[in-house]
Amino acid sequence: MSHQSPVRRLELNRPDSRNPLDGPMVDALSDAVAEASAEASVRVILITGAGRAFSAGGNIGNISERLAVKAGADGRDPIAGGNRRYGRFLERFVSVPKITVVAAAGAAMGGGAGLVAAADLAIASSQATFGFPETGIGLVPAQILPFVAARIGVQNARRLMLTGERISAAEAYRIGLIDYLVDDPAEWQLRIDSVCASIVRGAPTALATTKQMLRQGPGMDAWHGRSLEDYLDAAADTFARQMRSEAIEGVTAMREKRVPDWAR
Repeated sequence: MSHQSPVRRLELNRPDSRNPLDGPMVDALSDAVAEASAEASVRVILITGAGRAFSAGGNIGNISERLAVKAGADGRDPIAGGNRRYGRFLERFVSVPKITVVAAAGAAMGGGAGLVAAADLAIASSQATFGFPETGIGLVPAQILPFVAARIGVQNARRLMLTGERISAAEAYRIGLIDYLVDDPAEWQLRIDSVCASIVRGAPTALATTKQMLRQGPGMDAWHGRSLEDYLDAAADTFARQMRSEAIEGVTAMREKRVPDWAR
């Protein structure tokens, strides 16, 4: 975390595992965003990733441990609860009054690409790649789907999520997943600074109000006749069912470097 006011920079800093958005990372990120949002001097919340990847998304390396956890007193599948944790963070992230910027210099996959989609503005280097590989391992993009569809449209989301296609930064720019594409590495930090400076020149209340007005327009808040919260609650249960079924074979196949049974 960098406290360089008026831009609060938060860095996903587990490069050895490609900055996974697992429980500890999501909790730390949520706390840092809440802290920055509460500080009057902060105007922009900037999120970057350490290392070669921005974020590989959710951590599936611990699937065996997650499958072994029993339901709590409320009877809800703990996998659904863990999945919903990220959705709750994204709900808060899109509603903070500060302007949010994500800068991805490397791969942003699954939940990482969802974080890019949820930001007010997204910057990417030409080396960055994006994708939603969940269905390929038997999972669903449960919590990120409405945020991605709101940014790039349902048909683009459908194409990427149903095929698992990995796209370039140029294609991400073309479909609107990112707002700024930086080709020259020497210009990377300059572009980030320039975008943040442009935001800071705006009046704080005017920016926050405009952001709120944009969210009250057509889009995510009327997701197929349901509130976003209701949709994400149901999506978490769907994710849990998938992790306990097809994802077992999908993750096993990935670890064994073979195609899953359903793809043979």
